[in-house]
Amino acid sequence: MDIHFAEQLLENATSVAIFGYGSLLWKPDFTYERREIGHIKGFVRRFYQGNITHRGTSETPGRCATLVKSNGGSVWGVAFNVEGKDEVRRAMCGLNLREMTLGGYILMTVTFYPRDGSPPRPVLVYTATEHNSLYLGSDSIPVEDIAKDIVAARGFAGSNVEYVTKMADFVREHIPEDDDEHLFSLDKYVRNHSRNILQSHNSSSNYERNVYHEAVTSR
Repeated sequence: MDIHFAEQLLENATSVAIFGYGSLLWKPDFTYERREIGHIKGFVRRFYQGNITHRGTSETPGRCATLVKSNGGSVWGVAFNVEGKDEVRRAMCGLNLREMTLGGYILMTVTFYPRDGSPPRPVLVYTATEHNSLYLGSDSIPVEDIAKDIVAARGFAGSNVEYVTKMADFVREHIPEDDDEHLFSLDKYVRNHSRNILQSHNSSSNYERNVYHEAVTSR
């Protein structure tokens, strides 16, 4: 779906379900009627989308989560149900700006499978493709190198470290059945790199202290 469809959707819809698998897990920033934990099929979560606004800059891009197609894969997250035309408009306007205009994502519909076993249903989800200019993805890049990019990046919404560690903490606490090796390996490397940066500088900068604090205290 392109941005024109997204604009049409927010003009007409009175109810939407939005699937979050990244920062929406712990920071939705919109009003919703209820939320449900569950998963979608045919994808895996990867930190392959570059970010030069919220979690990075053009000089030091951050890395945000996106969906990568994978046969047999699944991604756990939260479906947020937004009710009422005004609330739908507010939610979609904010998300379309953040995810599509600034973030390089597209909007699509996928099937959501609730954890409680209730019937599957369609949800909206934002994802990035390899054809956008911010895409940094490749399975050949070691997770440790991705972690180094994340530790170095900060945008106007905060550090890229916070983005990763809070996501991992949410999944551990609220979705214990999710064994996302990529996320948890990245989380481990990010925390270790943050700790090493502080320890290697006897007189570290405020930025380094803040990054370390976010990494080791967000558990």
